Amino acid sequence: MLKYVLRRFVYMLITLWVIITATFFLMKLLPGNPFGEVAAKLPPENLKILREQYGLDKPEWQQYLKYIGHVAQGDLGVSYQFPTRSVVDVIKQSFPASLELGIESLIFAVIVGLLLGIFAALKHNKAGDYSAMFIALIGISVPSFVVAPLLSYLLGNKWHILPAGLWQGPEHRILPALALSFGTIAILARMMRASMLEVSSLDYIKTAKSKGLTTWKIVTSHMLRNAILPVITILGPIAVNVITGTLVVESVFSVPGLGYQFVTSITTLDYTMITGLTIFYAAILIIVMFLTDIAYGFVDPRIRMSGRR
Repeated sequence: MLKYVLRRFVYMLITLWVIITATFFLMKLLPGNPFGEVAAKLPPENLKILREQYGLDKPEWQQYLKYIGHVAQGDLGVSYQFPTRSVVDVIKQSFPASLELGIESLIFAVIVGLLLGIFAALKHNKAGDYSAMFIALIGISVPSFVVAPLLSYLLGNKWHILPAGLWQGPEHRILPALALSFGTIAILARMMRASMLEVSSLDYIKTAKSKGLTTWKIVTSHMLRNAILPVITILGPIAVNVITGTLVVESVFSVPGLGYQFVTSITTLDYTMITGLTIFYAAILIIVMFLTDIAYGFVDPRIRMSGRR
């Protein structure tokens, strides 16, 4: 198991290095000026000093080596548009809100999605199955920029059941978490249903049924362990997508998260902020995928024994 973990860890480091390298050089290809409108108002000599201050007068390979060194030390640079703000400071200020919202949404989505998928599989080709899949179909079809305003208007502004916005007490977390989890519930429900139906046709399940075991015993002791493996596989990217939050949900409910900062940096061509936040998002994804691989190895020992992953 130790060799399996070390191998996945090395892959994680290599992947992160590739992403950092690709992001750095792709930023150089973007049109426009990293200093925005300020550059147009500065005399050439002042602009030259500004470029020297940020190291932009050096060859790209020197800039790259310097940047890699700073990233290795946890320094993601300073914003071009707001020189008093570093990328790390922005992450520290904005990410906790996105993380809290994402965790709450993910927990809700996993519980509801798995239960809905199991229920649909047990009621296969019956009214319960059709109802559950209809809910899942709506969840996949309706995007968050429709769900979020709808929940805010109906449950917040019209019926006054929950707060329509702001980020204050626990009651303010419910609507944004629900809006963010809506699509994830649908994905997990459909995945769990398909996996349960596949497992239910295997011989050992038929043997368990022939022994007269109850449905609850068959599901919890025989079906669930194998049926949940594909769900664990997709939980990594789903968790990252949910935890990092979305601009629409954060904007609708006035959540001071990181998604808004990321989009703002793109519109202002803040290269350092774009690169730093991209690396941060990528690091979260890679770490979560690493933990998912480890969890997968624990759930199914054949993975680590065969060395396929």
